[in-house]
Amino acid sequence: MTNKESIEPVRPAQLAAESSVFAAYLEQFGLPTENIIATTEERGVIAANLPSFLSTLPSDVKKDACYLSKFVGATAIGLFDAALNYVWNEVVLCLRKKAIIYGVDLFFDAAVGGKNRETFNIEDDLSGLKDTVLLESCMKLELISDIVFIKLDNILTMRNEIAASHPNVESIGGFELLGWLQTCVKDVLQEKPSESAIKIKALVNNLKTRSDVIDHASLIRLQSELKNLSPAHVNNLLMTSFGIFVDPSSGQVLRKNIAEISPTIWQFSSDNIKYKIGVTIDSYRTNLHQEKLEKGVEFLKLVGGLMYESLPSRNIALQKLADDLEDAHNGRDNYYHEPSIMKDILQYFRSSADIPHDALSSLVQIVLRCRLGRGLSYRRGVSPSGLPLYDKFFGLLDDEGITECIATLYKPELNSKLRNPTCQEHLHEVLQILEQIAISERLKQALHYLASDVKNAYKANVRREFRELMDPILQWPLNS
Repeated sequence: MTNKESIEPVRPAQLAAESSVFAAYLEQFGLPTENIIATTEERGVIAANLPSFLSTLPSDVKKDACYLSKFVGATAIGLFDAALNYVWNEVVLCLRKKAIIYGVDLFFDAAVGGKNRETFNIEDDLSGLKDTVLLESCMKLELISDIVFIKLDNILTMRNEIAASHPNVESIGGFELLGWLQTCVKDVLQEKPSESAIKIKALVNNLKTRSDVIDHASLIRLQSELKNLSPAHVNNLLMTSFGIFVDPSSGQVLRKNIAEISPTIWQFSSDNIKYKIGVTIDSYRTNLHQEKLEKGVEFLKLVGGLMYESLPSRNIALQKLADDLEDAHNGRDNYYHEPSIMKDILQYFRSSADIPHDALSSLVQIVLRCRLGRGLSYRRGVSPSGLPLYDKFFGLLDDEGITECIATLYKPELNSKLRNPTCQEHLHEVLQILEQIAISERLKQALHYLASDVKNAYKANVRREFRELMDPILQWPLNS
């Protein structure tokens, strides 16, 4: 047992000066010293470069930046993982503030799918979203750019990987930590929401507070503005308009104004969001929400979308299951909840001909996300029980489904994962499965091209030889 009187007090200056001093202090108590604090050299990197970065920040940014003070303190001691946590927590708070500025109702419409939407209503409910969901939703709604999303997604992966709850603690370099600090401060904490995001918030607020029916001139002006909004904003606006229309508490004037603008919103919205509305209406029928069901069907009549209500029940069910799988993947204990949902999905088809075309994109995207995993060391980031089920799904695809897989790899929410070595291993395994079942020689060559250099697969879409292979058969995502 350690004799307290024999312990020599260590001054803060000594702790900051030499890592060995702090390590020796821990050893006196029999505490671990490996991978606890950064080396003196790495702390020296921070000490030499941090002052110049801090001096570039405006005084109003630094005045209340307690997280920066904690960052400085943590790096001085050598607790780089704690320093990263302080910065990341501030990023999360900032993204939540951006969501509030955008409007929590609008934000939750985009961030939360299926039956869980009803449990997210107020600002405090933002804390119930996982960081990865918060990030992806901010990217989809243009509260952050695609590039910033990729950077933050990488930081989040590292932040999760070095957390104390994981068995393998990775070390962080001084320059690496400074780079992450710069990204978080410059690209997020000092950045304002896009102009279009603010316009959406203002539009919804004006509709909710307006006491008269929208006039023709205002309607024409609104229709003109809708044409210039990004697809993500239009899709979210459609889902929000639908939610307001079917809400029993909505007044007659508000519902009339929604009826006036919704046909134009519908015109510029994607099929995925239209099918999602069809699934939502079907859930009203299942759960006996008669008033919402009637208003939902009325909404489809107003926008000329009854064909989306009459989709085969199999397609509607698969769309809902895709949402459920996404919710499970983004939720807690996803390793245990994903397999049961994936089993339900696989019950709907035995061959590629059984997979509805309209559900293919949603299914491919979420199953790929689950199969590539989170890029963590624990269980290689993928549900052990779910992995063979995901492989079975890919083994059922035809050339159309394989092409959809390739296109999905270059969507921002998935493409950022392809930079992670663990995700790259999973991608190589998926590519091998697809290469075995592909019929088109062009597709086979494309899959072989990706598999032969999987470390650079994330940027193959900008290489001439790969695009020449795929251009005749693939309409690239708009942001590829």
